[in-house]
Amino acid sequence: MWNNIELLTSDDTGSGCLSVGSRKENVTALYQADLLGKISSEKTSLSPKIQAFSLSHGFIIVADQSVILLDSICRSLQLFLIFDTDVDVVGLCQEGKFLFVGERSGNFHLIYVTSKQTLFTKAFVEKALDESQRTYRNLIIEKDGSNEGTYYMLLLTNNGFFYITNLQLSQIEQAIENTDLDSAKKLQGQFKCSFISTENYHSCLSLVASQSGTFASKTSVIIGGTGSCAFSKWEPDSTKKEMSLKNFVGTDIIKGAKSFQLIDNLLFVLDTDNVLSLWDAYTLTPVWNWPSLPVEQFVLTTEADSPSSVTWQGITNLKLVTLTATAKEKMRSLIIYSLPSMETLYSLEVSSVSSLVQTGISTDTIYLLEGIHKNDPNLCEDSVSDLVLRYLTEVLPENRLSRLLHKHRFAEAESFAIQFGLDVELVYKVKSNDMLEKLALISSDKSEQSKWQQLVDEAKENLCKIQDDDFVVNFCLKAQWVTYETTQEMLSYAKTRLMKKEDRALPASSDAFMEVLKAHAKLTTFYGAFGPEKFSGSSWIEFLNNEDDLRDVFLQLSEGNFACAQYLWLRHRADFESKFDVKMLENLLNSISTQFPLENLCSWFKNEVIPFVRRIVPEGQNILAKWLEQASRNLELTDKANWPENGLQLAEVFFTAEKTDRFGFASSWHWISLDYQNTEEVRQLRTLVSKLRELIILHRKYNCKLALSDFEKENATTVVFRMFDRVSAPELIPSVLEKSVRVYIREQNLQEEELLLLYIEDLLKRCSSKSMTLFDTAWEAKAMAVIRCLSDTDLIFDAVLKIMYKAVVPWSAAVEQLVKQHLEMDHPKVKLLQESYKLMEMKKLLRGYGIREVNLLNKEIMRVIRYILKQDIPSSLEDALKVAQGYRLSDDEIYSLRIIDLIDREQGGDCLLLLKSLPAAEAEKTAERVIIWARLALQEEPDGSEEDKAWRISVAKTSVDILKILCDIRKDNLQKKDESEEFLKRFQMVASLQENFEVFLPFEDYSNTALVAGLREQYIKAQEAAQAEHKHRGPPGPTPARGTHLSIKSKLHRQALALQVSEQELEAELTLRALKDGKVVAALSKCRDLLKHYCNADTGRLLFVVCQKLCQMLADDVPMVAPGGLSLPSEIHDLACHAVTICSPDYLLDVLELSKYTLTAVELCRQCQMDDCGMLMKAALGTHKDPYEEWSFSDFFSEDGIVLESQVVLPVIYELISSVMPPAESKRHPLDSISLPYCSTSEGENRILPLVSSISALLRSLQECSQWELALRFVVGSFGTCLQHSMSNVMSISLSKQLLGKNTLANSRHIIMELKEKSITFIRENATTLLHKVFNCRVVDLDLALAYCTLLPQKDVFDNLWKFIDKAWQNYDKILVRPEGGDLLLLPC
Repeated sequence: MWNNIELLTSDDTGSGCLSVGSRKENVTALYQADLLGKISSEKTSLSPKIQAFSLSHGFIIVADQSVILLDSICRSLQLFLIFDTDVDVVGLCQEGKFLFVGERSGNFHLIYVTSKQTLFTKAFVEKALDESQRTYRNLIIEKDGSNEGTYYMLLLTNNGFFYITNLQLSQIEQAIENTDLDSAKKLQGQFKCSFISTENYHSCLSLVASQSGTFASKTSVIIGGTGSCAFSKWEPDSTKKEMSLKNFVGTDIIKGAKSFQLIDNLLFVLDTDNVLSLWDAYTLTPVWNWPSLPVEQFVLTTEADSPSSVTWQGITNLKLVTLTATAKEKMRSLIIYSLPSMETLYSLEVSSVSSLVQTGISTDTIYLLEGIHKNDPNLCEDSVSDLVLRYLTEVLPENRLSRLLHKHRFAEAESFAIQFGLDVELVYKVKSNDMLEKLALISSDKSEQSKWQQLVDEAKENLCKIQDDDFVVNFCLKAQWVTYETTQEMLSYAKTRLMKKEDRALPASSDAFMEVLKAHAKLTTFYGAFGPEKFSGSSWIEFLNNEDDLRDVFLQLSEGNFACAQYLWLRHRADFESKFDVKMLENLLNSISTQFPLENLCSWFKNEVIPFVRRIVPEGQNILAKWLEQASRNLELTDKANWPENGLQLAEVFFTAEKTDRFGFASSWHWISLDYQNTEEVRQLRTLVSKLRELIILHRKYNCKLALSDFEKENATTVVFRMFDRVSAPELIPSVLEKSVRVYIREQNLQEEELLLLYIEDLLKRCSSKSMTLFDTAWEAKAMAVIRCLSDTDLIFDAVLKIMYKAVVPWSAAVEQLVKQHLEMDHPKVKLLQESYKLMEMKKLLRGYGIREVNLLNKEIMRVIRYILKQDIPSSLEDALKVAQGYRLSDDEIYSLRIIDLIDREQGGDCLLLLKSLPAAEAEKTAERVIIWARLALQEEPDGSEEDKAWRISVAKTSVDILKILCDIRKDNLQKKDESEEFLKRFQMVASLQENFEVFLPFEDYSNTALVAGLREQYIKAQEAAQAEHKHRGPPGPTPARGTHLSIKSKLHRQALALQVSEQELEAELTLRALKDGKVVAALSKCRDLLKHYCNADTGRLLFVVCQKLCQMLADDVPMVAPGGLSLPSEIHDLACHAVTICSPDYLLDVLELSKYTLTAVELCRQCQMDDCGMLMKAALGTHKDPYEEWSFSDFFSEDGIVLESQVVLPVIYELISSVMPPAESKRHPLDSISLPYCSTSEGENRILPLVSSISALLRSLQECSQWELALRFVVGSFGTCLQHSMSNVMSISLSKQLLGKNTLANSRHIIMELKEKSITFIRENATTLLHKVFNCRVVDLDLALAYCTLLPQKDVFDNLWKFIDKAWQNYDKILVRPEGGDLLLLPC
């Protein structure tokens, strides 16, 4: 099974040779062979059946039962299939998407390559009886020109061929991509298949087709085989709609044809005797043959653009590639001929199991599929284990040589270069470069001596063949020779090659010669620094190529090779001296390890480095001094056994180094450049030297071993302290003082007594800064031992006092004895000791609570007192008072802390008992503190937890009780009592809201008016929601509903009371809310209740506001909830009248104006025909009157008119009222008015103009309904209002001009004058109309008629009277009335 596929390139193989073992290659033209891939089988195969096809969209390889599909360049595997039987034919089409496979079993498959899915399988013929005989001979697939994406197929069998049309592969592909399997099967069912039998002519071996149009009309088929005909030609027959025989060639010319290749009209035929011949494809006549050439397989190639361009005249462009048999049984020959001369261009022996890959004509690449076998003597000659795919391309000799050199086949390359006259020295140079690589690989392994010695010998031999001396020298310098001796030998050889040149003067100055000399010097340096035993090719090349000599020095120093570094320094000092700088000095010092032997390091610095630095880079002395200082300090850690002498030795090197003059001679006197002897670094190094000398004396003479860092922080006094610190036992202090400390004190000229006291202070200070336990009293014993060494009494008492202050409480027996001993003495400082006793008692008290610190700050004292009180034991308060007295704190502060603690414990009763037990003054101060604390505590933001709520309630309730006590205490001080009562009210409100309504806020937020209003709003909404829920869900009975309503109302009033809102204010707010929600009845009901229970100015103001809002709602036609029978205009007027009687003087004028206009609205309402709102419709007047009514009202005039429409009239009158009486937008000032007649105006403002439209609309409606009497009254009243507004704002023309401006005043005057003219005209016309109405009545009201006459000019009156007389006719009563009216008119005259 050929299932191991390996795709390679020529670079992967490492060899492009076709041979397996040795084989002959005859070259006239050069061909380059490369390997594309290899196919292996698990088992060796005997004579496998192989074939291959190179197509435009893929490369197909067939090996027995395996089919391998590669891409067109053989770089990736597309498909690998294994079938049950051997594969005879394959084909590929539709851009490589569809693969056709014909098996020897007769099954023919159509496979979709992308999804590896078999779409179609059919057995066209049965399997041949002879298993070695092929079932299918050939397969041709071509595009059908009649339809895009459609193909036809010719399938050749032993007895004929099938031609299959209508292969709609593009549509099948689209259906598969769309997963439309039904369409794909339907398209497969549309394949058309026909079979043409050739059994009467010959058995089939080969097939070739020529296409010039569609398959049905212009496709010719030539079939070759054996039998009565060698080959035959078939063409479509339009009459029979099938293929028919057109021509044939008998067996008298050739016995049979087994292979064809057609190029235009040229047909190359390979017969069964392996003779190749050329025929004319149209006439099937022979043109040429080559009987002497036994051909087993052939292909044609050309460099032409297309096969159609090849004609008989252009046959010279063709090359014939053949596989022929050889004398060797295991081998065959691949021979390339040029046509038509048949000159052999190239021949090569290949294995017997080989096959030429069938390709197109227009290609310059020859593919070969060759079977090879392993070199196993147990295998037979025809066994094959691997199939290799190779390709041959024609190349130039230079390219072939380059290829051979690339593959390191130097022997072949040398002979090839000699054969073709190419540059042989190039071969030697490339071989030398290859040896360079091999030397680099083998130089690290000296165990393979024979191999590298052989390689060195080959390199020497090859170098002798090269004439280029520069190349030889370069090779000797670059080669990684294995041993030191070989390297020296090859450098000498290079030097000799250069010396042998004819020009003897040239080598001495040439660059190559200088490079060789430099390499010799480097090799000597390497030998001296490292020795021959450390020599290796890689290390030598690295050392040779290193241009930075100092880098080697740094490297050796960092690796610890001090001797090697010194040698390199001496060898290269002259080389890097000119470029040495401060940066290099830093790198040098950073590379030095202090692990080197100190003697060697100091010697090198003293004799080499320091003089070198002073001479070359003097500015580097600072860096050097700093490094020496740090290195000396580091020795304390790295070489502690020799410290501090080793540090002093290294630090002194800088000052003891020899000076080197400009001639290089050293002088023995100490020298430092004057420019650098006083720098900071040098001074620090000099100080270090001094300190180290002192430290050595301290170590050796006084046996006081201090670290250098500690010693540098000390002075003579503190050194004495450190001597005492190092005494392990207090009993040894006197002897240590006598033997060493006193000697040091005298040498330093110090005062012993004062110094001992200072030590005690230092000891106490250091020990007090540490945490101590009861058992940590070693410092006390040491301090008392030092005291015993004192002789001055004052100093002794000072020391005792200091110990008392720092001793651990309770005191130890030694401290106690020491204090008692000095208390019995007669000394002024004994009183200080007694005070310390009192302090000790305080310490004991605090220690009982676990507190050791006594020296407390104020904050710490209060923290301690709180801690004591928190213990809640019977003596806590008493102990806290003692501590407070000790620290001079007030008692009331302690009592307040106690009460606060009790409040936190929710023990309010105990708080009150404690507060009542105190004196009045003490209790007042304590209560004040507690209340301040309560305010601050309650000011914190609540966290919402149950514990926090309970604590806040406890604080508020207890604060209320405390404030009651405080008010009782302050009853004689009225100012403070009022202040306390104010806080009491606030805390009572807070306590009530918290306990009863769970309102928890910061304390100051309870005084926030906006926030309290928001809470009240929230409660009111809750009440409304509860009422609504009860209305929907409550029981139908009246009694429970009433009780629930009262409960909700009671809760609301209690909430208001808690918020310090009066019942009247609450009811007023509820009234306005009901009015806002459109609940008119509820609002009116509340107004009546307020009039009944709170008949005061505030209620009057509320009634005024309610009337205003109702007018505005009627003007805006806001929906309202009102029962039937309710006369809302009358109710509004009634409320306005009540408001007049009880309102404050500030509102009186506005309320009067409102009542006047609401009366007008009531009169208008009476003239309306009302709907179901409950207002009565006015009775219509007619000729039939009630006698009583006629008798009762005979002397009075009642105007007849059309009933008004309430929907038209009422919104207008209330809109006018809202304009005349607008709602107040801000707080009113005393005696300020908002109604139009009495309000003030400002510049640019005109409040009359907006009224004109409302007045005009209302008058128009009254005129249309003949309501002249109402119209007259309305005109007179409205004009009076406008005139009063104008006159009240213009009391003085000059002053008004200044206040309002000329334009505003002029506009106001113009509007008033225009209204005046219109009003006069309307009044006269109205009076005339009313006069007519009065005289036309059956009973004339003379008084009213006279009144109307006064509104008209006298002439108009007499004219109207005469008109009435003229129209009276024979109506005697009316004629009598006119003169009576005239008499009345004459009275004023």
